[in-house]
Amino acid sequence: MHSEHHKHVPLSLTIHAQRRMQQRSIPQAVIDALLDFGERRPAGGGAESIYFTKRTWQHFATYVGRVIKGYERYRNCYLIRGENGSIITSAFRH
Repeated sequence: MHSEHHKHVPLSLTIHAQRRMQQRSIPQAVIDALLDFGERRPAGGGAESIYFTKRTWQHFATYVGRVIKGYERYRNCYLIRGENGSIITSAFRH
């Protein structure tokens, strides 16, 4: 059997994660920013929680410049990434 690899796809999202991103209106750019700049901590079962802190948000803001104004509403987003690297879910911290 031929196993198809999607090396051109940089991010693996579970169906649940895709639904949550859509329901919560969290754009892919925010997920990418969390992966690039976010703070990480263990979330159990080999998964990790990735979120912005003041410091990591500032690094992101420095990187994107004035465009950051359009992202302010996503400052409290987080995601859960499984040990296999796929995104399990994304949400807003309250």
